[in-house]
Amino acid sequence: MKKIFILVLLLTSILLGTWAAVQPSNGQPTSKHNKYMPSPRTLIRLGNPQLSDLNGPGSSVENHPTGTTFYQHTWTRGNLGTVEFAHVPNNFVVDNVLSVLGFADKDVPEGIYDWSVSFGVSPEQADTHEAARDRVMSLLAQLRAAGWKRYIDVGDPRLTGKQAWLYGVSPKALGIYSFDSTYTPTMEEWKSVLGSRPTWLFQADGVYLEVVVDESNTGGFVGKSTYLLGLEVKSEYAYYGIGYFSGKREKIDNWKALISAELAKYHKDRLKTEDELRTAGYTIDTTYQDPPIKALQAASGNTK
Repeated sequence: MKKIFILVLLLTSILLGTWAAVQPSNGQPTSKHNKYMPSPRTLIRLGNPQLSDLNGPGSSVENHPTGTTFYQHTWTRGNLGTVEFAHVPNNFVVDNVLSVLGFADKDVPEGIYDWSVSFGVSPEQADTHEAARDRVMSLLAQLRAAGWKRYIDVGDPRLTGKQAWLYGVSPKALGIYSFDSTYTPTMEEWKSVLGSRPTWLFQADGVYLEVVVDESNTGGFVGKSTYLLGLEVKSEYAYYGIGYFSGKREKIDNWKALISAELAKYHKDRLKTEDELRTAGYTIDTTYQDPPIKALQAASGNTK
């Protein structure tokens, strides 16, 4: 996962610069009718690559010598993409897409196990910080409405609202902790975290979703800045197998047998941190429970 994360991060950095460069310099729509031209919807799914829209202009498939296959679709100036991630009944749609990148492996029978989507917070070259914040909050609300629930890493404390924000911006957790998507930060709070790629995590029925925000003002805008969002969806294999055993091929292949013991170690860290936070006056959300790992349920014959 570390190699994949570095690749995605590099791609995001490149696209952030591209986003600032390819948009019209005056921030106006590109068509002569003064409207942004919508693009056909591109459907992506985890699993069988044949079930995703992987053909047409801007699409490419690269088979890496390591056995990894990269499925990519990029869009061009004036013709940004509209992408739907299909995970019934939790489908969602994002606009202003620059690129999608899917990962599969010849030794992994489940097909595409990771999709990374890079898209603008709006069609504009730059937005005010307030408009960008509100659009990000609107996106998070749309995800919740589609049935995506907040996910907190098993080693992290179960905090909500402003307390989750305050902990998330602490030196220990900045850029790592998943904020509560129901909390709208003040403008001062919002601006203070932009350099650390603020993150929100969700899960729905065995799929994990991460939303991150990148901001840059390389264009020298006054009162505005360039915003690019990164959205990554992962299967349980990607989230738990690669995520917890990165670089250890044998353990990745046997992640189902190893993950419970691994998560137990992180769970102890959560409880220790929560005890410290209680002493400091924080309220722990004991109603939050970690979601079941569907692959383990299936292996045990328990699908409830």
